[in-house]
Amino acid sequence: MDTFEALFVTILGMGVVFFGLVLTIGFINVFNRAAKRVRWEGGHDHDAPPAPEAKKADPNVAVAPHKVVAKPPAAPPTPEILAAISAAIEIEHRLYQGIGNQRLTIRR
Repeated sequence: MDTFEALFVTILGMGVVFFGLVLTIGFINVFNRAAKRVRWEGGHDHDAPPAPEAKKADPNVAVAPHKVVAKPPAAPPTPEILAAISAAIEIEHRLYQGIGNQRLTIRR
């Protein structure tokens, strides 16, 4: 393959990718315009103002604060759960033998 053929293949490949990107942009614009014409139920149009029911609250009216319900404290884990956690940590430690700074994290 000489230099001319290599440049031709490179330009052809870049042109195909560029044409694909232009087509993608075109499809996104077409779908966006089609979505603006669809009448969605339960909501409002893209460019329409909100429904008239959604009025702003009167700043002079006091709003009652929400009650915060305290959750009961969580029970400590049972010995079976602690044994399962320690077994998982031991298996992970034996499999990876402390390579790197990998850690097993258990989140609730």
